[in-house]
Amino acid sequence: MILVGGVGQLWQGDLDLGRRAAERLALELAGPDVYVEDLYYGAVAVAQRLDELRPEALVVVGATSRGRPPGIVEVRTVAVLSLAEDAVQLAVADAVTGYVAVDLLLEVAGGLGALPPVTVVVDVEPATVEPGDDLSPEATAALEQAMDMVRAEVAALRPAGPDGSASFPATAG
Repeated sequence: MILVGGVGQLWQGDLDLGRRAAERLALELAGPDVYVEDLYYGAVAVAQRLDELRPEALVVVGATSRGRPPGIVEVRTVAVLSLAEDAVQLAVADAVTGYVAVDLLLEVAGGLGALPPVTVVVDVEPATVEPGDDLSPEATAALEQAMDMVRAEVAALRPAGPDGSASFPATAG
């Protein structure tokens, strides 16, 4: 199973992009081999959810300030994270307040051994991070591009069945 997760900070301008993407992608991607979920509820809880679901792959979509031009969308495959124990403890300490962001989720879930073998991040550079209900024009345009990238990643991750259709083998656990 592939888990597509929207990571965001609720009603924090462009940082809420992941939730919006998850809401829309759930309508079209969810099925027996793809589960779409809004992962807004804290990095520790997300790590526990990953441990519960044990997906073969995780595709995360969200917005992260990295100093790029606003609206830039990047896709990256995440290597297995090997953090020192004190770095994992610091990440968990940040996360226990319920805070979630793409990098924090990866650090906590990686440090707790909950990341699946394949993890892909679709990351948008926000234009605004102030509290608010609306995405900036840059993030609105980037949302469409990011969702296209998520769709492409999911299509690439779905193994083809004998008839050419996409299907995952049954997940153990």
